[in-house]
Formats: sequence, C-alpha cells, structure tokens
Amino acid sequence: MNDVISSWVMGVFVALLGLVGLVLASGARDGAVYGFGIGVFVFAVLFVFLLIKRGYDATDAARG
Repeated sequence: MNDVISSWVMGVFVALLGLVGLVLASGARDGAVYGFGIGVFVFAVLFVFLLIKRGYDATDAARG
C-alpha cells in the first residue's frame, strides 16, 4: 500500500514538473532554455509511463 501511494505522489510531482518544463519552453528566448524545457517535459512523460508500467507489472506478479 505504501508503494502505491508513493508512486502516485511521485507521478503527480513529476507531471507538475513536466508542465513547468513546458511553460519554461514556451517562454524561452533562446535555444538552450527551450531545449531544457522540452527535455524536462520528455523526461516527465517517460517517467510517468515507467511508473504505470511498474504498477501493471506489480499487479501481474501479485496474480501469480
């Protein structure tokens, strides 16, 4: 149960971080800041997908 709650908290935090990356990229005045913002967003999306995969894997393992 504790692992599920921590995954949700991490997922929400990283999703918000991804949104901050998009806001950062949208207001960028040079390429470096734009690239960093897009990079943060891509990292956040991949990390959330990883959390979803771990959740499904744990469910499959619990079923036997």
